[in-house]
Parts: sequence; C-alpha cells; structure tokens
Amino acid sequence: MHHTLKKINNIDCLFVPMESSNSTTIQILVKAGSVYENRKNNGISHFLEHMFFKGSKRYPTAKIQSQNIENFGGEVNAFTSNEYAGYYIKSAPEFTLKGLDILADMIVNPLFPEEEMEKEKGVVIQEIRMYEDNPARLVMDLSDFAFIGDNNYGRPILGREENVQAITQADLFAHKESLYTKDNMVIVISGKLDQQAELEEQIGTLFADLPEKHTGSKTPLAWTFPKIQEDCYKKGTEQNHLVISAMGFDGNDENRFPAKTLMYILGGNMSSRLFQEIREKEGLCYYIHAGYGQSLDYGKFTIRAGIQKDKFDFGKEKIYAELAKASKGDITASELKNIKGYIKGSLQMGMETSDEVGYFLGLQHLIYGKIESIADMLASYEAVSLDQVNVVAEKLDAKNLFGYWIE
Repeated sequence: MHHTLKKINNIDCLFVPMESSNSTTIQILVKAGSVYENRKNNGISHFLEHMFFKGSKRYPTAKIQSQNIENFGGEVNAFTSNEYAGYYIKSAPEFTLKGLDILADMIVNPLFPEEEMEKEKGVVIQEIRMYEDNPARLVMDLSDFAFIGDNNYGRPILGREENVQAITQADLFAHKESLYTKDNMVIVISGKLDQQAELEEQIGTLFADLPEKHTGSKTPLAWTFPKIQEDCYKKGTEQNHLVISAMGFDGNDENRFPAKTLMYILGGNMSSRLFQEIREKEGLCYYIHAGYGQSLDYGKFTIRAGIQKDKFDFGKEKIYAELAKASKGDITASELKNIKGYIKGSLQMGMETSDEVGYFLGLQHLIYGKIESIADMLASYEAVSLDQVNVVAEKLDAKNLFGYWIE
C-alpha cells in the first residue's frame, strides 16, 4: 500500500493515493485521548471534540460549519478514544481543498462560545445517560474501571456528569493548547489525490498558527490485579451482561499477533469456540465475543456476553471452562490454519475505502511511530505458530481472569 510521509511546517503528513477511489478523506489524528486527563478533568477530551464543531474563525457557527460541508455532499465526524482523538471529512475528490480549509479552521481557530458550551454539556450528559441505559455498553466501562482501576486508563472516556458540568471555556483552550500541537498529530489524506501539491501548500498555511510542542502528558499505567476476582452491578436488566478480562502485552510486544489470533479462535466469528459452545450448543446468549485490544502501554484480553438470567451461573461456568481448556494448551493446528484464512480475508476487506485505509496507516504512525502495511501485517499473522498461541493462552488461566457483570 503506497504512501508518502512528509513533514510540512513541522507536522507529519501522510498522503495515500488510491487512484480507483471515488472519494478523498482528510483525517487529523491527535494524541489527545482520555489517558491525558486526571480525575478532576476526566471527560474534557471528549467534550473538547464536541466543541470543535461549535464554530470557528471563518465558519463561526455549527450550522455554517455543517452546511459548508454538506453542500458538497461531504461527511464529517470525530471520535475520542483512550489514546487519541480523530477528526475527518470525506468527500468527492474535487472538494478536498474546501474540506481541508473547514477542518483546519475547526482545529486551529475554534471559538468555544460559552453559550454553546452550556448547551453542549446537556448533549454530552444525555450521551452519558444513553450509554448508561445500554447495559452491553455500560458493562464495558464499569468493567474497565473495576479491572484497570481509578486512573487515567480505567476511567470512562465520556467522564462523569459532574466533571462535564464543571468544564470552563478556559479549561478547553488550555487543554487544546497543551495537546493539539504540530508535534503531536498526523494529517492523513487518502483516496484520489488530484491536488496533492495544492493540499501540501494549504497545510503549510492553514496550520501555521498551531503551537510547535505539546506540554500535556499522561501518567504511566501502574496496574495491579484487583483485590477481588469478580464483581457485579445490580441494574435490573432482562439478561446478565458479562465481561471477563485478563491483562496482556503492550502494543510493541511480539506476542500481540499470537494474542489476537487466539482471541479470534475463541470468539472472533460464528465458528469460534465460544459462539459454538455457548450460543449454538447451549442457546444461552444472543451475543458472545472475544477480542484482544491494545494500546501503546498495555493490551487486554476481553470476553463479553449477554446471558440468560436464570442460567447465568451455568453459562458463566461454561465460558470459564472454555478459557481453562485454552489456557492449558489445547488450541489445534487445524483451528490455527482456519483462523489465518479468516484473518487474511477480513483484514483485506476492511481496506476498501479511503477513510479505512487512511485511518489504518495514520493511527499506526501516530501511536507507534512506524507503519506496517497490510502485507506486512498479514505476514506477521501467517508466521504465528501453534506454540506461540498456546503460550499466550496461559494468560487466560483462572488466576488471571477478572469477571464483572450487570444483573
């Protein structure tokens, strides 16, 4: 997958030509996620993301911003994670320069009007409450807080209602100035690039006023296993929502590919062990999934399921039994062969659009400072051995597992 990395006005810029694409996507990815917060300002990164859409110097209201994008059929959105925040505009190629102008002004020259802040606090609080009414989502946040701890890695990205209410305009500008800097972001433009020279010139001009160096920092994760191995939250749900967690490896660890491969085998698709045993054979759940998530600082094995209430204990025991079998090294060569085919196909199908390709490459550069192509990544998965999978599976021994559920 061809790409070019250029330093423009001290900003890393990634250009990814896709000649057959009918779209171009501009993404600004910033190391400005919730791990850069503390207990007092938890939630500010996500709220800041919202407020970038409330007017900027040349596009002074939310309606003007959105109309200028939608008038050429563009799509605009943003997201906040633990490690980073991202902003993008996707459009037909001929509107890329206009899209860049709008997105740059949002990030470089936001207004953060106080009257809009107060309204948007209500919006974000309703977003928090929406997820609190969704037990399959809520259990993930509560489980992370219980397993990882009351720290910048375990707290919810959206923050608490009282934190959101307390954010001031000065807080927003200070947080932006500390993290939204030239050395702390990557600009990715992917898709049909008919105007690359003009885009490069425009980047040099539009982002000139950003601070050069970031001053914000994150407190390193100092994790210890919780004092208990199980906990629950009583909410009166129609089914019990379970999350089982185990600590894995950091984002640069060579075990990350065997770990992801293992979790695909256990619960990554319809033919996986947990799906077949818990849903197909026992009929205990609608959803069950196993995955391995990673950031630069740590990785985590996660199994989650919504289980029939009156058979919850039985279902939970069945899941733990499957994990126990895996932890003792019973993954087979045929399972490994089959899942490699699944991974190969699904990874390639996930790289069909300009936004997907740009995000895949840009995020790697932002977080890890290097880029693995799809071909490199597929080769890494293909090289995973059965011994490697069974070694990382030892992490799923019962003593390493933390269970949390909503009932």
